[in-house]
Amino acid sequence: MANNVELYKEAMKKGLAYNTAQEWQKALGAFRIAINEFPRRPEPYAGLGEACLGLKQLNRALECYQLAARLSNGEIAYLQKVADIQERMGLLTEAGKTYMAIGEFMLKRHMLDEAIDNWERAVRLEPSLLAAHKRLAMIFQRQNRAQDAVREYLAIARILQMQGLNKQALRMCQAALRLDPKNKNILTAMELIQRGAEAYEEEEEEIELDLPEPEPEPEPEEEEDSIIATVRQMAAAFEADRKVQPRQNDQVASNPVEKARHHAQNELNGEILREEDPSDMDANAELSKLERDALIGQAMDFEQRGQIDEAIKCYERAIAGGLKMPAAYFALGMLYLRAGRNEAAKKILRLAAKEPVYREACEIVLKDAG
Repeated sequence: MANNVELYKEAMKKGLAYNTAQEWQKALGAFRIAINEFPRRPEPYAGLGEACLGLKQLNRALECYQLAARLSNGEIAYLQKVADIQERMGLLTEAGKTYMAIGEFMLKRHMLDEAIDNWERAVRLEPSLLAAHKRLAMIFQRQNRAQDAVREYLAIARILQMQGLNKQALRMCQAALRLDPKNKNILTAMELIQRGAEAYEEEEEEIELDLPEPEPEPEPEEEEDSIIATVRQMAAAFEADRKVQPRQNDQVASNPVEKARHHAQNELNGEILREEDPSDMDANAELSKLERDALIGQAMDFEQRGQIDEAIKCYERAIAGGLKMPAAYFALGMLYLRAGRNEAAKKILRLAAKEPVYREACEIVLKDAG
């Protein structure tokens, strides 16, 4: 094994040097030796991909970087190479999906500006990429960028209407209207959706929405499934974040309240990342899932900055708007306690305590609260 490691290191060293010197053929040979020694490591495939790019062999370069991304469980640098090559090859739909996946990784790591950049690039390449528009709407609303959020909600509505999903389209328009009640473009869009697809097509030019014209697309479920598969295929990289602070995790494990708080944060983050499904289209819910996700994100941001009252208001609005999660009840209850609102805390924590994972923690804090 020692000989294998040394051979691998030597081959990698030579391959990288050859790439730097633009001696692409020699680099190919060196990286192939490295791959023969350790075929499950991503680095030699990335080196091979760079050499193929130098030789203008885009197809082979794409395959190499895709394999490097897969073996690294979604290393962002490799995914960015994949997206760049797909874009250069004119594979705009595939490139859009890759940028969408990169944005998901950025969101998981709380790199919101970088996530936005990737999702905006995704929809520029593939205007009908519904998942990216949804993410942008959620983040823009979370950041109180009302006009940007409205633009994305209207883009979502337009895509859904073109897919024949008029009820869902109207729901997105209603979400936009809650952000900007006097926006005439929203009202016009709602009227055209209600009048049907034919009227929407005929009068499209009259709506100054500045929305991109989507190309013909596959069935909605197939499109969403494809995006979900792209992201889930690389989702193992998310697990690496859980190993960053082992000492802190040990402290959490020994404290029932902190353990419950940590679990609630993970569940709420998971809810933001979770793909929307038909059960989220509850006609009785005041807010859409996108709006609730934005409020969850705002609440967590406010809490992190110590703005307890603002965080409470966001959780209250999300719950009143249809969010039914013990994690949200527990988070809100803990905030009530911090604000000295013990009676409100008792009421909401009793709801959270119905979920076994929060029961012990709720009993402890309720006892302390008297």
